[in-house]
Amino acid sequence: MSHATAQSASFTLHGGAGTLAAWESVPPHDVEMRGTVLLVPGFTGSKEDFEAMLPILSAAGFRCVAYDQRGQWQSDGPDDVSGYTMADFADDLIVVADQISNDTPIHLVGHSFGGYVARAALAAHPDRFRSLTLLASGLSSTCDINFAPPQLVVQLIESGGQQALWEQMSRAMAALVPPAQLEFLRNRIFTTKKANLVGIMRVMEGSTDATAALRACGLPILIAYGNSGDLWPPSVHERYAEELGARTAVYDRIGHVPNEQRPARVCADLVDFWTGIDPR
Repeated sequence: MSHATAQSASFTLHGGAGTLAAWESVPPHDVEMRGTVLLVPGFTGSKEDFEAMLPILSAAGFRCVAYDQRGQWQSDGPDDVSGYTMADFADDLIVVADQISNDTPIHLVGHSFGGYVARAALAAHPDRFRSLTLLASGLSSTCDINFAPPQLVVQLIESGGQQALWEQMSRAMAALVPPAQLEFLRNRIFTTKKANLVGIMRVMEGSTDATAALRACGLPILIAYGNSGDLWPPSVHERYAEELGARTAVYDRIGHVPNEQRPARVCADLVDFWTGIDPR
């Protein structure tokens, strides 16, 4: 889990607080290029969350870039929590999009908190994007969510650091995740800056609703989610899709990481969605 796959190449991007670690996967030489995709990870995540998806999407003709957000895993980030506002994350995304897009709008995919950042970036700069996919990313983190309120998570991290957060997470994952992957996840938590973890939770305490702005953009939107309800109940995603006039993709008996649990199915839905926008 700690290295780029054979089909993906590691490289660095420039962000507002230093370099951002990234992976790029490009279509084979005999496959027609159909567009560029930017994938954004969520809280405690990284580019590795999309490891299984990148070669599938690039084989279908899409150049794909996934990156660690500021302060995550292998990316630079400030030590002070004040450097982790929504504006900081969204500005980084726009800067990344400018570096990879060659002035051509790109398909944007955000997982969980990455979806929050994607919404903010698209609402502010809709001209940079061709479509938006919210992957396991509910409307709000303060209601209708099966998780500790953000303020309680902030208190946990501020008092006990990454160790306290890892103890909570590892209890839930120990029986479900192979030992090698569990070790990677542990290393990632302890390498991610504490200020990043606190900053994201503080952002999620506030309002992240960009519904009106997204509707006004008029861009195609896909809301994809597992229906096990282990974080947001399916009804939350359903209502959000109705409010946005968005297409949906639902993964039966899958939890918060369909990108890892059903990567082939997610990729098939993404390619179908994008093909409907730009038929080939």
